[in-house]
Amino acid sequence: MTHLNIVRTPIAGVVTSRRVRRAIALYLALFVTLTPQILGAADVQWGIEGHYRVGRWTGVRIEGKPRAVAAETRDGDGVELRYVQPEMAESSSWSYLVPGSEAAPLVLRGRDGVLATSRFPTVGSPSRGPAMIPLEMPWIVVVGDSLGIDQIGANPLLGRDPQIAVSSPTSETGFPDSSLGYDGVDMMILGGSSRDLLSRLSEPQRQAIAEWIVDGGRVLLTLGESTPELMTAAPWLLSLLPFQKLELARIEPSALETFTSTQIPLSPYVGVTLPKDRGQVLITGRTIRRESIPVAVEYNVGFGRVTIIAADLDREPFASWPQRLDLITQLTGSILQVNAEPPTRKNRSTAYNDLAGQIRTSLDQFPIKRHYGFSVISLVLMGLIAAIGPLDYLLINRLIGRPLLGWLTFPLVALGLSAILIHQSRPVPASEIATNGSSDPNRQCNRLEIVDIDAAHGLGRGFALDYLYSHDAVRADVSIAESPSMQQMMQRSGRILTTPFGSPGEAFGGVPIAVEDSRLPIYDVPISVEAVAPEEARLRTSLLGMPLASRSSKGFVTRSRFVPKLRDQTPMERRPGSELLQGELANPLPVDLLNGMLIYRNWAYLLPTRFPAGGRIASVDSLRQKNFRWLLSRRESLSDENETEAWEPADIGSRDRIAEMLMFHNAAGGTRYTTLRNDPLSFLDLSHVLNSEHCILMGEVVDPATVMNTTVNGEATDLDGFRLTLVRVVLPVRDKLRAQ
Repeated sequence: MTHLNIVRTPIAGVVTSRRVRRAIALYLALFVTLTPQILGAADVQWGIEGHYRVGRWTGVRIEGKPRAVAAETRDGDGVELRYVQPEMAESSSWSYLVPGSEAAPLVLRGRDGVLATSRFPTVGSPSRGPAMIPLEMPWIVVVGDSLGIDQIGANPLLGRDPQIAVSSPTSETGFPDSSLGYDGVDMMILGGSSRDLLSRLSEPQRQAIAEWIVDGGRVLLTLGESTPELMTAAPWLLSLLPFQKLELARIEPSALETFTSTQIPLSPYVGVTLPKDRGQVLITGRTIRRESIPVAVEYNVGFGRVTIIAADLDREPFASWPQRLDLITQLTGSILQVNAEPPTRKNRSTAYNDLAGQIRTSLDQFPIKRHYGFSVISLVLMGLIAAIGPLDYLLINRLIGRPLLGWLTFPLVALGLSAILIHQSRPVPASEIATNGSSDPNRQCNRLEIVDIDAAHGLGRGFALDYLYSHDAVRADVSIAESPSMQQMMQRSGRILTTPFGSPGEAFGGVPIAVEDSRLPIYDVPISVEAVAPEEARLRTSLLGMPLASRSSKGFVTRSRFVPKLRDQTPMERRPGSELLQGELANPLPVDLLNGMLIYRNWAYLLPTRFPAGGRIASVDSLRQKNFRWLLSRRESLSDENETEAWEPADIGSRDRIAEMLMFHNAAGGTRYTTLRNDPLSFLDLSHVLNSEHCILMGEVVDPATVMNTTVNGEATDLDGFRLTLVRVVLPVRDKLRAQ
């Protein structure tokens, strides 16, 4: 026994030492691998105060280092991509990219190597630090006092965190220097307590906020006794408002007390005097001199909205008023109203719960791709089992009597069936579908385009959603440019940014997990800067080397800004004492409008089938009028009852109607009508523009707004497919009685 112990001891020591060495080597490897990530993550700032959204433009920066020339991450399909931006690297420390999933990897590269390696934050409570903000959670950026918004939905007794994501930068370095950094923000709150930070913003940071507002952002602005100081610190705010003269008045609080149904009285306060003939008045009060004055007004600024409250809500008497938060919640509508119950799926038979998922599924249908139902696949599998099972046994063993032939018939049956399936899976010939005859027979692209023009402010924006299908595995270069038809509508083109579309999650019908595909190669999204004026530059992006697997599709979205050029900008007139229009209507576009309509408040004037470019209609009274909400919901009056056509979320064939719902979702009743949310593409909804001061002329156009230059495996190709191009023009409405 002693001998055995002496023999075993060194052997056990050798085994133990080997295990220790292996463990030490593993720990050292993990330390070497994770140390750059930990050190890099400590200095990386994601989005705004660590908050960001998946699938939206996000700014990242490294404290104390220049902007990265390239940023690597993953798109919504888990494929690695690289945002290359060398021309922007000299101006500031911000880099911009679109994270495709929660906790997506991030590699920032400088000119001399890797600057940082990390991952985006995971989903969590935004009140506790950096986190990914879900699509269904409102995201508010507060500059200054949060006004109690950061505590909405919180319950310390139950351990419940706030249900509103609030980002409150404390330094000017926390503000992005491009409007891309505010892409996922729902609303911004500014007031008297914001003046210190706003005064320290650089010119690019101020321009970024202004561009975000006019491009569809929403702002809550409190203007009280501190208004002169605020406008001195941020004079660019005044340039966004539809009035230039600011005067202060002492206001009675009775209107606010009535609006909030409070029993706690307020003392008179000082607020700015808002004009009565502009915007949509939400609350009307009076001064201490018994003069009528608007207390809360909502203005349309481009495609965005600015809600102004004539009071300093961050000062007394409002700072200690219990109903202050109720006042803000009621003025901002549903954006700050937290749903107590989660969205239900009882009435839906789809995997997606958002309109973005429905339009995505609709565009992801291609005639050249053969479709087989589950029943066909089941019959094929049953036939294969029968062929290699009972039939093979009866034929080879019983009838022929040579069991060894099974070694030959089994692979022959498998190979033969595989050959048949491969033959049947080939693309549908062009002779069997409606094509132009010159397109690629193995690839198709479906496209939805929406062009918005604001004639009152001279703004234009474009949106294009494309889905590219390839029968073979390819690498494609895609670049989007304005079409000749679109160039006729613009005086000057602005930025045009193309990025991958979609992300994993219920909004698009996917599984909400982070998928990283290492089989497909990396592709590039170069961001170029083109100088159009001494102090003005425009951004352009394209997709280079984008991989598509065999029999797969890829979605990408293009968003652009431009300065429009209209022929006739004569405002429409409102009929006195009515919610209808009167007078002449002209088509200000250089293109014909098909199946168009003129929309004012809740009325739609149906235009002729073709409204030619520069054409005129002597009187809108001659046009057929319909209730716009009824038109959206296909509601009809039958005898004494009204019948509404229910929205079918599983319907993916009516692409024109889905696009119509995307453009006016809230006007149709929102989620109450469609049972679907509208989060990723909510910026397309212009229901808020349909007020007494604006009307919308919309219709379909024949020619596309943009052209897609596609190179597949190094060869230029033409792509056929479905395309729908819609144009909306926001026209001002003049009210003679209100102006007087």
